[in-house]
Amino acid sequence: MIPSLRPVDEPVRITVIAPVVLPEDSDDLFPVVEGVVFDHRSLAAGTDSIESRWDDQFSVPGIIDAAMRAEGAGAEAVIIDCMDDPGLDTVREVVRIPVVGPAEASMHLALCLAGRFTILTTADEDIPVVREIVERNRLEHRSASIRGIGISPLQLHEDPEKTFRRFAEVATIAVREDGAEAIIAGCTLLSDLIDRLSEHLVDVGLDVPVIDPRQAAAHHARMLVRLGLSHSAVSYPAPPPTPIVWPGPEMRFGVAGFERGDS
Repeated sequence: MIPSLRPVDEPVRITVIAPVVLPEDSDDLFPVVEGVVFDHRSLAAGTDSIESRWDDQFSVPGIIDAAMRAEGAGAEAVIIDCMDDPGLDTVREVVRIPVVGPAEASMHLALCLAGRFTILTTADEDIPVVREIVERNRLEHRSASIRGIGISPLQLHEDPEKTFRRFAEVATIAVREDGAEAIIAGCTLLSDLIDRLSEHLVDVGLDVPVIDPRQAAAHHARMLVRLGLSHSAVSYPAPPPTPIVWPGPEMRFGVAGFERGDS
């Protein structure tokens, strides 16, 4: 069936899912995008930041639930607000509206603008996880490097000037030494530094695109809705209905009686 184009004058309704537990008064919201109405959701249970595979996987059930509720409430697309793209393929199996991950959207945008990109992530410990995301998208040959700025997600806003200095230093190294021709911010919490970093790189003679993962995800989701397109049901078939046994409080980590430190 040929998709129908969405009328331009109708706003696109996108639900943004933060895969963490945020305080009710959180002001960490997506930037304004023309023609888009955002609905922001975070998880009722989970971690307060995504810094490991454990955090990624622990967030997935909540992301699935939030995405299904968003589709039922009339959302036209979902964005998972994390550069690890946690649960991306899984969520695509259970909803039919477009589901967008910032990492995937940012890398494919970079390929429209440059030959090779570098992802600047947060703490160095996140580099193996980012490498797996690049490999999952089969883009190793287009990745110049993956570098950390040495600051964890929860510390990025503690000293904004320090964060920017490290962001700028590592971006410069990536272009000059690694051969990066585009820079991707490796955490959505770095979005407010994108314009400043872009200007800094131009000032030091390095005119390369710097990609904001939130903007990349938002515009990608808006485009899919406008074009009437969503993910393939062949690539992401709906799972068969099966009974689900959900663990109770005594099954903290999925195995009855297991506690960290038990032998």
